[in-house]
Amino acid sequence: MMARVPSSRNGTHGQNAMTLFCLALAAAQFVRWTTTFAVAPSSELGAAAASPRRGALMATLSTTLWPVLGCAPALAAEAAPSILFLSGLPEVHANANGVWRVAGGKINERAAYTNQDKYLVVNDCGKLQINDRNINSGCDAGFARQLEKGKWIVDGQELVGQIKVKPAKIFGGSGKGTTVVVQSEFISDDDLTLKLVKGQMGTIQGIDEDGDASVIFEGTGGALNFVVKENFGNLLQL
Repeated sequence: MMARVPSSRNGTHGQNAMTLFCLALAAAQFVRWTTTFAVAPSSELGAAAASPRRGALMATLSTTLWPVLGCAPALAAEAAPSILFLSGLPEVHANANGVWRVAGGKINERAAYTNQDKYLVVNDCGKLQINDRNINSGCDAGFARQLEKGKWIVDGQELVGQIKVKPAKIFGGSGKGTTVVVQSEFISDDDLTLKLVKGQMGTIQGIDEDGDASVIFEGTGGALNFVVKENFGNLLQL
């Protein structure tokens, strides 16, 4: 006669509760990041230092409760965007517009990002700052730095509502209305064979039954282009 296996329901419930608690911590950490990398079109990273007490509390949760409760460290890491998309810098610094990726390490408890030989950090005053060739967190360093929400100073000139920083991720097939940007040059998968260049923006019009996307890219006069799902990795979703 086969032995009956003891019920694991209670253990499963306990594991589920722990998972939910860990996810709650991760969500709180993510909220902290999204007040920094705000998704709204006119927002930047300036809310980072708005509440140092809240920041200290989250740091305590991350460094003490996560290990004690056995929450996966990866949850904490996922709270920080691994890719950012920056736009609006003037022509003289146009090569700094586009995709920024985590450089490794942290400055002022925030991830540092790199684009070619430039670095994007949260400076000692809790504001976004862009440096050439090195990481400098001083409040007045860098050729571009944030003054307040929606306001930057670039080469000594104030710019209002022009520079935007948004979290980005690899396009995964989201539907109509999704904003995408080309991160690697490729050719559209249609009769127009449009050459799509880095930084070119587009709006998803739909996903067909094969999982391919119809897109209207800027600079095409409203032409409808297609991107097969095998090329989704060339697009970032904003």
